[in-house]
Amino acid sequence: MFNKMFHHVNLMQRGLDAAWVRQEVISHNITNADTPDYKAQHVEFESLMRAALAGEGGMEGTVTHERHFRIGGVPDPAKVMPVTVTDSHYTTRMDGNNVDVDHQMTELAANYIRYSTLQTQVTSEFDRLKMAVREGK
Repeated sequence: MFNKMFHHVNLMQRGLDAAWVRQEVISHNITNADTPDYKAQHVEFESLMRAALAGEGGMEGTVTHERHFRIGGVPDPAKVMPVTVTDSHYTTRMDGNNVDVDHQMTELAANYIRYSTLQTQVTSEFDRLKMAVREGK
């Protein structure tokens, strides 16, 4: 019962986790903007979550032991994790570095808005639950 009640909160928690990882990756990129041969990284999450919610994970292998690797689709969207990807396919400078600080700052601002929005939604969800508990007395 509680899993169904908090399903939306669990999904938003995954989004908050992804925004936190994205914040760290962007900060790391900006810090290394002048490091020769450094390749920028980005976080993939939204496309993975979209695929999991749409049931596009494909066929999933059965895990019979806790140390087995998962094969195939994601059975539960609440288990989708952000993935950090290195952008090594292009170089913008002679020293091999491909960090575009302007792009990173734009991503940082967009990530802040995304995080703030999710945080507000989680707070609203808990406010609704509190109101329901108070009204039920």
